[in-house]
Amino acid sequence: MVSTRLSQTISLPKPAYPQIVKAAHAGGTVIVQVVVDEDGKVISAHAVSGHPLLQPAAVAAAHGARFPPYKLSGVPVKVTGIINYNFEAQ
Repeated sequence: MVSTRLSQTISLPKPAYPQIVKAAHAGGTVIVQVVVDEDGKVISAHAVSGHPLLQPAAVAAAHGARFPPYKLSGVPVKVTGIINYNFEAQ
């Protein structure tokens, strides 16, 4: 498995902003580590930092992300990377 910067996306869904957090005017960044398979699908995602009430929404959004296949010497490979989700307090 290769670690890479996930700079290209096919689809990067926005996370739902939990109402309880929105009502508290809380926000911040949630960092999600993902594993992307040879077809560009996210097969694993977990939050590594961020507000605990925002993490489930960020992880759910990350599972819906799609990436172009990453290739090493022309062969698609499984990669790990990071997705940052920013939640702005309103």
